[in-house]
Amino acid sequence: MMQADELKALRKALGLTQAELGEALGMTSKYVGMMERGEAAIEIRTALAMRYLAEHPEAARAEV
Repeated sequence: MMQADELKALRKALGLTQAELGEALGMTSKYVGMMERGEAAIEIRTALAMRYLAEHPEAARAEV
């Protein structure tokens, strides 16, 4: 399972703001912040999406 500090480190490595990551994952920037602080659980689907973004960073900035 992904930990809060891993999520934050990966977001920063991707060069994304919380708002940009939230948009890429279909959630609010507030919820991203809550996950990064350990105030909200990081669901398996979110962890899998983050692993995908780590391997395919261009997907985080793709237009849908």
